[in-house]
Amino acid sequence: MKFQRNALATLLGFLVVVILLTTFLTNRLFVSTTEQTENSQYALMKSIVDFNLQGAAGRSLARAELVANMPRVQELFAAGNREALVNELKPMFDIQKDKHNTDQAQFHSPQSISFLRLNDPAKFGDDLKSSRPIVVAVQKDQVARKGLSISRAGPGIFGVTPVTDRAGKYIGTFEFGQNFGGVLDQVKTAYGLETVLFIDEERLKKSSPGLGGDIFSEKNRVGRYIKFQSTNWELMSKLVSDTELSQPGIENQPYAREAQDTPYGVVIIPLRNPAGEQLGMIAVAKDFSPSRSAMGQSMIWLAMYSLFALVILAGVILMVIRGAIVRPLAELNPRFAALADGQPAEPLSNPEAYYSEIGVLAQTYERLRLQQEAAQSAGKP
Repeated sequence: MKFQRNALATLLGFLVVVILLTTFLTNRLFVSTTEQTENSQYALMKSIVDFNLQGAAGRSLARAELVANMPRVQELFAAGNREALVNELKPMFDIQKDKHNTDQAQFHSPQSISFLRLNDPAKFGDDLKSSRPIVVAVQKDQVARKGLSISRAGPGIFGVTPVTDRAGKYIGTFEFGQNFGGVLDQVKTAYGLETVLFIDEERLKKSSPGLGGDIFSEKNRVGRYIKFQSTNWELMSKLVSDTELSQPGIENQPYAREAQDTPYGVVIIPLRNPAGEQLGMIAVAKDFSPSRSAMGQSMIWLAMYSLFALVILAGVILMVIRGAIVRPLAELNPRFAALADGQPAEPLSNPEAYYSEIGVLAQTYERLRLQQEAAQSAGKP
């Protein structure tokens, strides 16, 4: 019984340690796999937003180049006929605005002076040199550009192209601008990502002085940024704060946070104009509950499998120890003791039923017993 207790305790102890260690390592593997999956999701979230911003900029530039190459437009712009340009292009601009979120279109003179805004024909003549680097750059080398900028009407995704007259003489530039709202809505519809656009308040006030006072209200202020547009501000306000926006290198530090009883992964993407100046940030959030839920379910199943394996293996060990070792020894021990004391020893009921080395021991006992019987028979008178 002492062997049974010690052997079982040792084997079961090692079994528990092995099962727990295996469970722990498997659990770490699940956690590591989930972290790798979420890290790839962070990279995917950023690439989705970048891709859509680049796509919007490309479409803005394509529309601008299309208009800039219309002979009638070139003729009217070269003649400085503002009213005729409005009559020529306003119907087209209204269609673009309704269907494609193109809310800004503007002609600029060669001196970077606003010549005509199709979105606001009454406002022109302002100097854009200090507020529109992308326009100044195109004016300088007469090479089309696309990118982010803040205009008088607000932030947008622009394509700016030079305009020449029919003789090929440079006469100014023209731009189309698409608002961020359409891009953010598209990202949410296509990929299920929630987003919020933050614009540097100082830059916004400088470049867009005519924006409504509600834009600069306290409810939209997050540190030095203004919340300009969002697909779900009630949610995003719980996921992004001034702490994250003001943290250096935040674009390389995605994070997870819980809001509305749901875990979200958050990526913050800086927005820069073609000159490299930061205009603001876009925060992107994705529901991570599917991956977290899958990991939780995996943990539960792992615990159940580990417990099941522990019970089964413990049962096997008990059967082997008791059936193949302890019970045969319990039967052999008193018989060997009788042989050692010179007492008559009882034969085994079924020597062939013993396994391996215990079977050899049982056969040895039978030989000794038979030798004892033979010796006792020979010694009788």
